[in-house]
Amino acid sequence: MNIRSLDVHLLRCFDALMAELSVSRAAEQMNLSQPAMSHALARLRRLFDDPLLLRAQSAMVPTRHALELRESVGRILAEIDGVVLRRSAFRAETSRMKFVLTAPEYVEYVLAPKLFGVLQREAPGVDIEFRTPNPERISEWMEKGEIDFRLAWLRDPPHSLHSKFLFRDQFVCLVRKGHPQIRGAMTAEQYFSLPHVRSRFMRNSPSGRVIDEVVASHGRKLRIALLMQNFLTVFYTVAHTDLIATVPERLARGLADQLSLQALEPPVNIPDMRISMYWHERTQKEASHRWFRQILADVVKEL
Repeated sequence: MNIRSLDVHLLRCFDALMAELSVSRAAEQMNLSQPAMSHALARLRRLFDDPLLLRAQSAMVPTRHALELRESVGRILAEIDGVVLRRSAFRAETSRMKFVLTAPEYVEYVLAPKLFGVLQREAPGVDIEFRTPNPERISEWMEKGEIDFRLAWLRDPPHSLHSKFLFRDQFVCLVRKGHPQIRGAMTAEQYFSLPHVRSRFMRNSPSGRVIDEVVASHGRKLRIALLMQNFLTVFYTVAHTDLIATVPERLARGLADQLSLQALEPPVNIPDMRISMYWHERTQKEASHRWFRQILADVVKEL
């Protein structure tokens, strides 16, 4: 028997033929033409080297080998159906899945509280893990299934990934209230000449590159006087120094008032940040992943 000639459709044809003991009725059950079912029976006979069904006076009768095969084929089809149903039927309220996401701290800060609030109501057993982005290994992680989703602003996203736009955010400039030179508004010259603070991640991200490109288009370069590990320490540092920080507006929204910071419109035109989610073809049709993508899409509507 050439096992490569065997496929699920052919097994389903065998199952229908054994159930109906009639080529025409089996064809009707499978929504096939009678010649197509006759062709399938001929393939099955060659594959198993057995007539399988013999014509009698009033109906077709199975051979001994066909009867032996019927039970095995039934088990195989039941197992296949079980796999398909497990894949397509996802019950969020009883699931114990864990979704792994890679995202910058800013996106985690904005999304995580609302996202987990929704999960507590709709899928209390579902867990979330956020991992630090690693651009050099993210493709490998997604191909291996170690990462389910990448949340990021990619100016040139890879064609190998599916994507969905989530939200946009504008940039604001932060300085402390009581700054000796900046009160209520900032000039371009102040922005270019005064020292800045930036998180290390932002320096290597599209956000930092976009800001630097805009400044360079004016023939200038920012002085990053302080480079920090964590974006939260950037806020506290601005509150106690005369440094400037350029950050996403949603990030500044909650912390600026708490720390007595001025959140000012940049004096230069910086393009908005556009955050999207990306996922691998491997999970494109997974019911659980479709559900989670919709959850994320719903959460960002509330931002």
